[in-house]
Amino acid sequence: MVKNKILLIFSTLIIFVMVSACSVPVANQKRVIANSDLEALLDEFKSHYEANLSPERKAEVKTVEENLLKYLIEATSRDDAYKVKIFKEAENYFNKIYPVVLSNIRAEKAGEKNYTVIKKAPLWSLKEELRFLNKEAAGLPAPKIKIDLLEGLSLFSTLYQNINEVNRAKLGDNYKTAVQKFMGAEFDLHPNYEEIEKLLDSNGTEEEKMIKAVNLVEAKIQKHEMKIRSIGSEIAKSGQVDMKSGQIRVVVKFMDYYFTKVPDDVVKTIMSELVTGGIKLPEEEVLKIVFRNTGPGLGKVLQQIGKEKGVGGQFSKLMEILESSGKEVPIHLVDEVVKTDVGGFEVRSIDQKPLGTGTIAQVNKASIWVDDKEVEVALRFLKPGVADRCKEDIKILRQFVPDNEALFAQEGVEDIKVMSTLIDSVEKFLNDEVDLSVAVQKQKMAFDIYNRSVKVVKNEKFKMLEMRVPEVFMAPNGKSNLHVQEFAAGGVKFAKLDDVATKKVIAQEMVRMWFEEALFRSGFLNADLHQGNFRVLLTEDEGKIKIHLFDFGLSSTLTKEDQRAFLLVGAGAYLKSPKTLADGLMVSMNRSEPALRAKLLKEIEAEMKINPLKRPEEWVVWCVQKNYFVSENLGAFARGSLLLKQLPESMGETEMFKNVIVKTAIANLGHAIADRDYDYPLTKIDMVKLGMVHMKNTCVDLFKSFFGK
Repeated sequence: MVKNKILLIFSTLIIFVMVSACSVPVANQKRVIANSDLEALLDEFKSHYEANLSPERKAEVKTVEENLLKYLIEATSRDDAYKVKIFKEAENYFNKIYPVVLSNIRAEKAGEKNYTVIKKAPLWSLKEELRFLNKEAAGLPAPKIKIDLLEGLSLFSTLYQNINEVNRAKLGDNYKTAVQKFMGAEFDLHPNYEEIEKLLDSNGTEEEKMIKAVNLVEAKIQKHEMKIRSIGSEIAKSGQVDMKSGQIRVVVKFMDYYFTKVPDDVVKTIMSELVTGGIKLPEEEVLKIVFRNTGPGLGKVLQQIGKEKGVGGQFSKLMEILESSGKEVPIHLVDEVVKTDVGGFEVRSIDQKPLGTGTIAQVNKASIWVDDKEVEVALRFLKPGVADRCKEDIKILRQFVPDNEALFAQEGVEDIKVMSTLIDSVEKFLNDEVDLSVAVQKQKMAFDIYNRSVKVVKNEKFKMLEMRVPEVFMAPNGKSNLHVQEFAAGGVKFAKLDDVATKKVIAQEMVRMWFEEALFRSGFLNADLHQGNFRVLLTEDEGKIKIHLFDFGLSSTLTKEDQRAFLLVGAGAYLKSPKTLADGLMVSMNRSEPALRAKLLKEIEAEMKINPLKRPEEWVVWCVQKNYFVSENLGAFARGSLLLKQLPESMGETEMFKNVIVKTAIANLGHAIADRDYDYPLTKIDMVKLGMVHMKNTCVDLFKSFFGK
């Protein structure tokens, strides 16, 4: 049983030992090795294999083999000079690392307990992984016996060859099952025995053999590359999305288009992770590997589409994978980011495991020296290379619409403007996110606006609810590439709370605070206030509910005109008033031309005749599709309200969101009527036009309808 497990662990290893050179058994070699020391080395490895290595030593061999495969994948799809260069780097790595493998085997045979760690390349970009391995090799002594890489890899092939054909086929099948859902049952980048044997016995210079070895892997990558380049179609074939939906068909085309444009380096990194992911790689993990190696633009577009109504539960579930597929930045790169920063923060320590990883930035717990004392902080920084990836993604996204006009015409011309508006929103988000100074300013604003304490009524355990935004530490030397903030310890996600009454209090207050602040007060809103961006800490001894709010990258501020536009469009839609609707859109677009207003009135009146029962939220969609509702801030408001709505709905409170908004709106409307100094979003003329009494009497229905399903 143990032996079978060992063989299972070693399967991919040795299948891919041939990555560059699985040879025939040493006893049957046709090549003559003149160096007696090398012969002795080969014999020693063979004897160790025959004596049966422990799983730990076999795992080390597997690590070496996987690292070597990364070199060969990197060398593909380039000119011969580059192939030779990378192959020689692999050879240098092998010659530095094989003595460590042998030393650990010898130590184990001698009953010693001290072993040298053989590191895997921490996953990042393939180029960065090789830089890590080269640095590791540089720190090791030169070997006493230098081995040609093709010959050297044959050192590890003996054990695989000793597996009988039945077991070997079984192991191969287990490995193929890992990614066959999307890559096909024949997915395997490892050169087979016949290919390697033919290569080793062929004529030609050493460099020619190096190139041929790389070409073997390259041919296999090219065979499967289109599976990656057309991942949207592959997902569609798997039955995970409903292709009857025109919206989904556009999304599938969008994914295919995006992946045809990504650089070869991205595909190489994906391939490398797929073949080294393990023999039981689940289907969901395959998609995570694909998505987490793409740029942030694709993820943001798909995440937004996945939250739209009408895409279907299957697609929304698929997009949930994106929410958890952020690729962690290895700690050695985190250290480099911190050490090269010019902001002047004195960072004393950084935790290896991140607190959170997004598509653009990562947060690690750290400590800094401030005012003669060490302070725990949350250290946020941009992922290495993400700014360039954002620029590349924006170029791809921008070209998608003009390159696919025929598709949009087939699926409905309105989709062009919907997608264009979405891409505009993503571009703005990406540009803001890569400028951490913007994030710092947004959090400072949130600190001033969202920090508050309110009384809790009708709750036996808690009397006060406190909202807290972590304080930001400003860089001593000015602008920094680090976003350093107070570390908020403790707390759980909203979904983890057991007390329903307490959850209800939290949901009500967060909805009230968010809506009132955005629409009737400062205009500030966090458009990404989902459950992952706040924590709840309950202190019954103090009688307090403490809420820590995080991540304000998607926050924005509505102007008074934005607020006014929103209210006018909503009121016009509810009252079936073309003039009020047109007025709201004119405010949103900051336009005043009579000709434009006349054009809007004509289109709105025509639409009302065609669809007299169109609901207020459907009118908003219509405005967006027509590209009339152009305010990015209002788009952020709509997205943010949708996320916030999930809090009460997650516990079955389907009416809470509407009711809280209604009460807030009525309270502020009454405040506006009673207080002449109150800066209400609607002007006095607006209110006269709508009819103050009518507005107040129908306010409940208005807001219920506008925020209804």
